[in-house]
Amino acid sequence: MIYVIVQFSCIVYLIINTQVENLNPFSIALIIFSIVLGLLALFNIRPSNLNILPQLKDKHQLITSGVYRYIRHPMYTSVILFCLALLITNVDQFSIVVMLILVIDLILKSNVEEMLLSKRFNSYLNYQKKTGKFLPFL
Repeated sequence: MIYVIVQFSCIVYLIINTQVENLNPFSIALIIFSIVLGLLALFNIRPSNLNILPQLKDKHQLITSGVYRYIRHPMYTSVILFCLALLITNVDQFSIVVMLILVIDLILKSNVEEMLLSKRFNSYLNYQKKTGKFLPFL
C-alpha cells in the first residue's frame, strides 16, 4: 500500500507544481505520448488483471501482447513520462527530488510485481529476457 501512497503523492505534487504557461511543444508531445501509451496499456490489459496495488488477483493472466510485447510495465512508463513532462514546466530542486522518489517507487513496486509474476507464471522469466522493463529493448 505504501507504494501506491508514495506514487500518487508524487503525481499530485507534480501536477500541482506544473506551470501550464511553460508548456512547450516537447512537453506537450511527451504528455500526448504518455497518455496514448497509458491508454494502449489499459486497452491491452484485461480488467481482471488491473490493480493499483502490487499484488496479483486470483484470475490474473500474463499479458505479453500489444504494448506488453515490448514493455513489461507500460503504465509505469506512461506515468514517468507524463510526470517528466510536468516537471520540465517548473524545475526546482524539490520537484526533482519528488520525481526521483516517484521513479524509485515505481522501480520497487515493479520489482515486487515481477517477483509475484515469476512465482505464478513459469514463462515470466523468459518474457523478462525478451522485453524491457520500462523502455523497449532495455
